[in-house]
Amino acid sequence: MVFRIENTSSKSVIKTSEKDNLEQLKREAKAKGEFIVTVSSDDKTLSAIARKFNMSLTDFKNMTGLTKDTLQKGQVIKNIPTAKIESGMGIASVAKKHGMTIEQFCTLNNIDKNYKPQKGEYFYVFPKQKQGNASKSEAKPKPEPTPEPKPEPKPVEQKLNAEEIADKLEQAASDYRGAVGKEEFNNVFKQINKNNVIDVVNNFQEKQGKSLINMISDEWSSDKEDRKAAMTKIFDLVAEKTGNKNSKLREDFIKELDNEFDSWGFVSTKKMDKMINKMIHPESETEIDTPKDKENVRGNTGSNALHLSGKVYPNEIFYSTNGGRSKDITPETKTSIRDKDGNLVNAGTLKSWALSGGKRDKGFKDVKDPFIVRPLPNYNTETKKIEAVTELLEPTGKGNLDGKLIILNPGHGGYQQANGYFDAGTVLSVKNAEGEEMPIEEWRVAQSYVEKISDNLRNRGAQVIIVSGAVRNGGMSAQKYIENMLAGKKGDDSVREVIKDTDKSDMLFLSVHVESAKESPDTKKCTVRYTKDIDKELANNINKYVNQGFTALTPKSTPDNLYVNRAAKGIPSSLLEIGNIANDKITNSLLSDYDQKKYAECIANAIEDTMIN
Repeated sequence: MVFRIENTSSKSVIKTSEKDNLEQLKREAKAKGEFIVTVSSDDKTLSAIARKFNMSLTDFKNMTGLTKDTLQKGQVIKNIPTAKIESGMGIASVAKKHGMTIEQFCTLNNIDKNYKPQKGEYFYVFPKQKQGNASKSEAKPKPEPTPEPKPEPKPVEQKLNAEEIADKLEQAASDYRGAVGKEEFNNVFKQINKNNVIDVVNNFQEKQGKSLINMISDEWSSDKEDRKAAMTKIFDLVAEKTGNKNSKLREDFIKELDNEFDSWGFVSTKKMDKMINKMIHPESETEIDTPKDKENVRGNTGSNALHLSGKVYPNEIFYSTNGGRSKDITPETKTSIRDKDGNLVNAGTLKSWALSGGKRDKGFKDVKDPFIVRPLPNYNTETKKIEAVTELLEPTGKGNLDGKLIILNPGHGGYQQANGYFDAGTVLSVKNAEGEEMPIEEWRVAQSYVEKISDNLRNRGAQVIIVSGAVRNGGMSAQKYIENMLAGKKGDDSVREVIKDTDKSDMLFLSVHVESAKESPDTKKCTVRYTKDIDKELANNINKYVNQGFTALTPKSTPDNLYVNRAAKGIPSSLLEIGNIANDKITNSLLSDYDQKKYAECIANAIEDTMIN
């Protein structure tokens, strides 16, 4: 159902139509501490609703601020006590924590005892008794009058150590979309000073696998100037602590900061990180020189971030991940692609073509001087072909997916064998938080989602293989790359080995793309495409969890004869179109780091449900 909130004299009312999804609105209401009156058999009267919360009518009215006993269908009652599911909690523990039996908890929330909650899901609970500290959802009792009340002392600000600061900054970014500039973020961020800044930076990098300034830049929904100021503060504090009063270095940092924010909505902090790391570790070389360092290069540029660059550098080396005897290639490496004069071109020329081709794309027509990022082609000097990129990522935790192998394919993002063009997928421009046109390429968005899905799955014990590259026009499809990879004949040596050692019953394949219905900019569709019979359960589970976690989208599973699904023989496979990026009403959500993590949780839940149950 589509609900519309209308303000009346003392209450909010929601208008409904038969086509709307009431359950979705109820979940949203719980998250906001609200209750929607449906005038069903158990909430026809205010007294009946009060009894559901184990309260008298008077106490319930005092808690919610209601003054009348009459109800309207669709009325929103506010200030209702709720509890949020934290990691590792079940409904029994939540019920016990709030002095409820499991039967009372399930009746109040209209669920059965076997219901499996999601992390972050909200449930109604009984209000706390009026003793000790009252919950924020419970109405505060009226204070007894006192002749001369003494002023309350100002609360003493809790001092945090470096590790706590790093943890709480990440928590703020996880809990609030566009955290930078919000009180919850600022209260922690202001505790960073020249004495603890290096420990904070190191703690954040070690725990999160990415830099603190990268996290700040990822908060896409935050004001651009707030993010730039926060990143500059980190640089200035590190410079002050390390005695680097080099005005030229600061000028270079600010110039790079401005260029990144002014030219591209997704900010790459690689060069800025290098400047800060060089101050902290002047004795070490901060360039990434070996493939082993991939794990330290995280961010919204995708899993193969160390391969990405905005320019062609003469000494740039691309580490081939095809296995076998493939040699490392540089921009000077000759390829089998020919130019219009019939001459073989090198890898650097291919990258230059991709850069200029991206700038000519009509999706960038409203973007001033776009900065296009392209990886070097993964050219196999043994087969003389441009091939897909593969990467094996080991588990980071233990959980229900121990021993499972999930193969993730971020759609597009590779060179095409037949003509050397870079396959960016759909390209369009949208307005960012400052109202400026920002170029969006499907392959980059898909990379960002795959990275977060991968992190979530690995935390549950899974091994993850990421395979990316062009599919059509001489790409993966023509080379039967996925079939050969699953047969242990393609990919990085470690990828070949783990596939040979894993039973197909412990594998799953998911290709991630972006819906871009430019002709229907108002559609909120999110499509999951399946081909084989064994794919359908995965597709339906993805729909179920996305439907629960993202009420703004309208997910739908549909059969389709796609190469990526057909090629994944013997294992469940689906192709997910995450949502319509051309719909400016949901674009901010789909591109925000905060919501991408929520979305990744939904997909990981669907994959776990499919593989375990």
